[in-house]
Amino acid sequence: MLTILLIVGAQGSDLQKITPWLLGASFTISIFSVNFTFFGYQLSKYKAIYDQISRRQWFNLCSLLVLPFVPLMAYLFYPDYFGFIALGILPLLVLSSWDNASLTYKYLDASQFIANSTKKNAIDKYLHSLELEIKKEVIIHKAYLNNKDKFQIPIHGYSFEPTILGLEPDDIWDSMTIVTNLAIENNDYPTFRKAISAVFRVLMESYSYSSSDDEHQVDSGVRFIARKRFRGIIKQVIENDSNGIFLQSLSGELCEALLDADLINKPCSDVTRAVASEVVWIGSNMLEYKTITEPLKVLNSIQRVIEINLQRLENGDASKFEDQMDRINIAAYAHDIKALGVSALNGNNNHFAYRCMESLSYLGCNAAKLKSTHTVTAVFESIVHLGRMSRNLEIGCFWSRCLIPVESHAEEFLGHILTWLVSDIDSSGKFFMKDHAEQAYSRLRGVKCVVKPKNKSNPKFWIDELKDNDKTIPHIESQSGMFGYSGYLDYSEFSNLKEYALHGIGSETSSTICYSEPIPLDLVEDTTEE
Repeated sequence: MLTILLIVGAQGSDLQKITPWLLGASFTISIFSVNFTFFGYQLSKYKAIYDQISRRQWFNLCSLLVLPFVPLMAYLFYPDYFGFIALGILPLLVLSSWDNASLTYKYLDASQFIANSTKKNAIDKYLHSLELEIKKEVIIHKAYLNNKDKFQIPIHGYSFEPTILGLEPDDIWDSMTIVTNLAIENNDYPTFRKAISAVFRVLMESYSYSSSDDEHQVDSGVRFIARKRFRGIIKQVIENDSNGIFLQSLSGELCEALLDADLINKPCSDVTRAVASEVVWIGSNMLEYKTITEPLKVLNSIQRVIEINLQRLENGDASKFEDQMDRINIAAYAHDIKALGVSALNGNNNHFAYRCMESLSYLGCNAAKLKSTHTVTAVFESIVHLGRMSRNLEIGCFWSRCLIPVESHAEEFLGHILTWLVSDIDSSGKFFMKDHAEQAYSRLRGVKCVVKPKNKSNPKFWIDELKDNDKTIPHIESQSGMFGYSGYLDYSEFSNLKEYALHGIGSETSSTICYSEPIPLDLVEDTTEE
């Protein structure tokens, strides 16, 4: 429209006087627009997010290179119309230049790139394409399993894991990995936050995805890919973040997501456990690589998840099978806290290790009050292992004003839990999980211990060490396997940090965990009538 108005308005004017100006303006606009486009790409911090120029921008660039020569070509054939043609293409050149600049800014804007790459329809399209590729591998895997009569297949051979970890050429995980790495490289914290939020959105969509054929192996394959790619991005952050700021931000984002209602209300679901394990892994790396801050938010978030759900599960409807399983599986969060404590000890961060034992103590007291056997057992195992590990490292206490070694603090925390366990003690001295408590103390001290609560005294004085000929008896646990092999663990050897399940074997009994081959049952139907 502007071109037509200029041509109509120029009727009757002597355009020959401004012909050089029109020609110079056309070439100037064209040259500067093309140059600034390529300068924009070369100087951009995020030029790596695109591997090619879009068709629309190619059209603009070609127009800018061709249009200035149109008046010159017209001059050869229609010299009288040269000025009008030169005047008419000016608006077209200006429009192409403006659109070209707009596209350059838009394409090199990392925030816009993240938003476009992780739209709901883009993620759905990606997951559907991924499903089609995984189905091909599922067919091959099923064909392999159909030959199980011809050769032996180990148990782990039945599980399915896809070999592909993305699509070609437009893979969302590839794009998010690139932009995340660039944000760290450029110290662009706002873009990093947006990238991590988008990555987590893709992860959640992957875990909630259900294949069109309701194929379990396909769904598990999608989750497998999402988990591996998500872990890959986290690993890149750990390796590239020299000052720890981005790692701290990443752990904070995941902690916030873990405490969201969609996850915290399903603590043992695949996606919640996946996020929790990644949070713990990040926290462990922060401790071992000694970043600028301790991952206290990670520790507090993990404890909050188990504390809230432990209360809900123990006071909820016991008839639901899912809740019954969660009561058992939720104890995994206690082992998560232990993993953080182990990393703290390996990283010589005694303070954080103490905080982990303190959190376990609070958790154990609450679990004992609710009589959550599995969680109390997991807490006992965790505190004992951290205590034994501290003794082996000979670290003492983290506080400069305290000479009490950490293993004694570990026993102190066991005593806090013990005070809740003895609330229902009977006349014979039996109380809830008495055998588990005795086994925990025996492991920690390395000698057989019995618990005999006494009024008006500290739990430390409830512990009696069994003796034989005035010598303490080493605490040794043994196991007999189903194929004739056996083993034992001498807890009086404090350098042995082997972890072993706490079965609740009291010190006043001598027991061995035995495993035997399944007993075949020949069931004969009784057809006789009475």
